[in-house]
Amino acid sequence: MQTLPGVVLTCQLKDGSFIEKSIDDDPIQVSLRKMGIASVNLTPLCSLSSLERLSVSYNPLHKINLQPLSKCKNLKTLRMTGCSLDSICLEPLQGLKQLEQLSVSFNNLTELDISPLSACSKLEILTINRNNLKNIDLTPLSACSNLRTLNIGQNPLESVDLTPLSHCESLFSLVLNKTLIQSINLSPLEKLDNLEGLNLCENQLKTVDLRPLRDCNEMYEINLEDNPLESIVVRKGFSCPELKINSEIRIIEDE
Repeated sequence: MQTLPGVVLTCQLKDGSFIEKSIDDDPIQVSLRKMGIASVNLTPLCSLSSLERLSVSYNPLHKINLQPLSKCKNLKTLRMTGCSLDSICLEPLQGLKQLEQLSVSFNNLTELDISPLSACSKLEILTINRNNLKNIDLTPLSACSNLRTLNIGQNPLESVDLTPLSHCESLFSLVLNKTLIQSINLSPLEKLDNLEGLNLCENQLKTVDLRPLRDCNEMYEINLEDNPLESIVVRKGFSCPELKINSEIRIIEDE
């Protein structure tokens, strides 16, 4: 494989020392995973026009400037999991038409503007779970018809509007567990024929109306465990192989 001599990333460690990462083994993929990096300048990546996968996961970064990635037009996967990020600007990603996977899970984000992702029409996987988000606007995802997996669980969300997901025709899995939501409207999901999994466990839900999901023919698992549920409402004839609820929950069938 052809190497790219001279492409070097300078990384600062938590103790203040510096290390260099030479990009000379695989210009399609760059991994800085678990290197103890506290700061990194991604500018040298601008010359990697073939870069498809980048991971900076599990480093004590706290912040990172993604602007250089705006030049990486072939980037498909960006992972920033477990980086202790307090904030992040996704604007540089709006020109990445090939982006398929983005993870900012297991960070300390209190707010996140995902509007730049409306231009990422090929986005398939978005994981934002395990942060400190009290709200998130999913509107930009209405333009992501190829989205298959969305995980926004384990955030202190008090409410979430799923309406934009009605346009995500390819949605396969939706994870919204361990939040503070007390009610949820599932109507936007009613025409998502590919939806197989819905995880709503460990929330504050007292009742859930599952009637909108009757025609989701591929639905295999709905997890409602560990909610203070009193009842759920389903359409007569509704079938889900793995409907996980606490045994004392009252199931109301509606015509």
